[in-house]
Amino acid sequence: MEIAFDPAPRQLDVVLSPAWLSAMLSTRWPETKVLKVTVVETLVTQATKVRLSLELEGQHENIPRHICIKGVLSETGAPGAASIIETQFYKDFAEQLPLRVPNCIYAEFNAAGDNGVIVMEDEIYAGSTFLTALKPLSPEEVRGSMEQLALLHAETWEDREFFSQAKIPRFLDRISEKPIMPIEVLQGMVNADKGALLPEEVKNAAALQRSLELYAKQVRERPSCLVHGDAHAGNIYRKDGNYGLVDWQILQKGEWAQDVAYHIASVLSPEDRRIHERELLEYYLKRLKALGGPELAADEAWTRYRAAMIYGYYLWAITQKVEPAITNEFFRRLGLAVYELNSFEAAGA
Repeated sequence: MEIAFDPAPRQLDVVLSPAWLSAMLSTRWPETKVLKVTVVETLVTQATKVRLSLELEGQHENIPRHICIKGVLSETGAPGAASIIETQFYKDFAEQLPLRVPNCIYAEFNAAGDNGVIVMEDEIYAGSTFLTALKPLSPEEVRGSMEQLALLHAETWEDREFFSQAKIPRFLDRISEKPIMPIEVLQGMVNADKGALLPEEVKNAAALQRSLELYAKQVRERPSCLVHGDAHAGNIYRKDGNYGLVDWQILQKGEWAQDVAYHIASVLSPEDRRIHERELLEYYLKRLKALGGPELAADEAWTRYRAAMIYGYYLWAITQKVEPAITNEFFRRLGLAVYELNSFEAAGA
């Protein structure tokens, strides 16, 4: 008896099976048959990402043989809003925005609409390099990566039609109005090894949560655009000198500075950030205007940049399922920025 095709299963062994892969590819290239599947790499964090090499029956010049599948591929994992938002991004939004993102060949939900699976061409096989916290970018490289952020913000400013997408949430409101974890748990996390090199002033969990709430209130009262929401080095790739963005799980309506502050502080060494952050912010403001966005006043933008640093710092305070060396380095860089820029005060604390 033929088993019905599940568009977005939660079992890793199902999506790795020749049967499911054949049915998935056949939604775009009819009667495709996968003969053999080779797993190249598997990475499990909040979601599972698995790179595959496929052997197909017959000649299929246009069908990618090297792909990357992403989803919550575990019976014990909860898909949640992040899985839904990223699947929605690739299914309905990615082709409408002039951004550099992986070529998506499949993005679908299950029948209940509460789980999604994404299949992309393998960027690493195609020659792209993913950046890492363990190797800081140069200021010149940051200009290249910020181009994509400026383009996203300019294209989706609140006066543009695309901003009105009802399915895109205000994620910052969610995490500020309903804390991810109790204060005492958060305090234990910032006191752990990853906070060892930070000043005590920025390791007060109650102050951090309060500052996040105050910053979210500021953002609600200010002009908005769509922001990537997680623009650290690991979500940036480079090929032939050009940069692209991956991991759209917390795409949201918010403030441009959430992306810019988070990005600058997470990809530069603290030493380079101190020297170059003002000039990089000025570069972003110029590119935002040139790409069709608004003209923002430099002094006000600096204040917004300082306050927004809380957002990225908070995200890495609560991060648990990433390699400790990476978590610790991002947390250190962002925490030093919060301290040196007096971000709690800029947020109104």
